[in-house]
Amino acid sequence: MITIWQLPSYLRKLVISLLFLFAYSEAYEEIPNQATIPLPNQGIIQSSGLTAGMGLGYLSRTGCKNLWTWTIQGNYFYNSFISAGPSLKFLGGNLDSANNLVNQRYSANLRFIHIQEKYAVFIGPVFSFDNTDLNALRNEFSHIGEGQGTPTNLECKELFEKTGSSIGYHSGMGFLIAPNWGLTIGHSFDWMLTGSQIVSFSASIAYNLREHFEKFTENTKNCWVSLEYSISPNQSKSNTHGLILGIVLGF
Repeated sequence: MITIWQLPSYLRKLVISLLFLFAYSEAYEEIPNQATIPLPNQGIIQSSGLTAGMGLGYLSRTGCKNLWTWTIQGNYFYNSFISAGPSLKFLGGNLDSANNLVNQRYSANLRFIHIQEKYAVFIGPVFSFDNTDLNALRNEFSHIGEGQGTPTNLECKELFEKTGSSIGYHSGMGFLIAPNWGLTIGHSFDWMLTGSQIVSFSASIAYNLREHFEKFTENTKNCWVSLEYSISPNQSKSNTHGLILGIVLGF
C-alpha cells in the first residue's frame, strides 16, 4: 500500500499565499515618490535600501514607577514590497520600592507592505526574546503571607516575569496628512512560550525633516521625527502606557 503524505489545507493555503506574495513582489513596479511615508515604531517606507530608527521615552503602569525606555531598530528593504530587520528595546529603572529592573528585548521581523500615493500598510511575523534581570526580588511567592511583600510590588514584577521568548505578528498603517506631516497607527500581538499573551496598540504623529536641512538632503533618503503613544491592555485593568520621541533615517 502506498501512502501519500499531504500538507494540511491551511498549510497549503499559507504556502500558496507566500509564493504568490514573492512572485508579486518581483513583478511589482516601483511607484515614484513613495519613500516619504512614516510607519509605527520609528519606521518609514523606502523603495530599497536601509533604514535605522531610534527612540527615547518612558513606560508606565498604574501603581508602578515609570521606566525609561530606549529603542533602536533597522530594516532592509529588498524592494518596496518586502523588508526585514532586527530591533532592540531597553527598559530600566525602579519598578517600586523593592524591585529594580533591567530588561533588553530583542526582535526580528518581516514586513509585507502595500503602498499607495498617500498611505502604506504592512503586516508580518515577529520573533522576540528577553534578557531580563530582576534585582532585589524580596517578594517571592514563597514569602506571601509573611509580611515581606505588598500586592503592588507583586503586580509590578508580574508584568515582566511573564514575558520571555515569543512569536507573533505586527501590523500598521502610515499616511500623509500634508507634504511633511504623517500619522501612523500600529498593532502587535505576542504569544509567549510560557502561555501568556501581550497585545499592544500605538499611534504617532511624524514630521519630515529632510527637506529642511542640506546635510540630510545630501546624505539620506529620508529623515523623520515622531512622537508615539502606545498602550498595552491588561486583564487586571492596570494598562501599560508608553510615550517615545523618535527619529528614523533612510539610506
